[in-house]
Amino acid sequence: MLTPVDIDNKTFKKTKIGGYDIADVEDFLVKVMEDYEFLYKENSELKEKLYNIENSVSYYKSIEDGINKTVENAQSSADDIKAAAQKEAERIKQQAEADAKNNLESLKIEIAKKEFELEEKKKQMQIYRIKVSSMLEAQLKILNDDDME
Repeated sequence: MLTPVDIDNKTFKKTKIGGYDIADVEDFLVKVMEDYEFLYKENSELKEKLYNIENSVSYYKSIEDGINKTVENAQSSADDIKAAAQKEAERIKQQAEADAKNNLESLKIEIAKKEFELEEKKKQMQIYRIKVSSMLEAQLKILNDDDME
């Protein structure tokens, strides 16, 4: 690719017959060099902007990957908590059935306690989901704010 300096330094052989007017050629070359220099600088600036934008896109993609991993981890944790709660509920049920043969009244009290614990775990699960959702919304807001800048 020619540079503005290449155009500025270009010389032409002089001919005696049928040659061009040197002043006209030099004036034209000055205009071409000025326009070319402007375009050359503009191209360099656009390349730098493109490089910066590509870096920004890469940065936001890494943030997106992080958010996706967070969502996956949150879902996995939620599934684990749910499975643990279900196992605990099943264990409680089986124990309750065995204890029912011995003492019905104490069994009713125990079931009420375990159901309360289960409800607490469900509430904790809901709180955990709300926190994760809030965190993700905050991250999306940051991404959206950065995109607007």
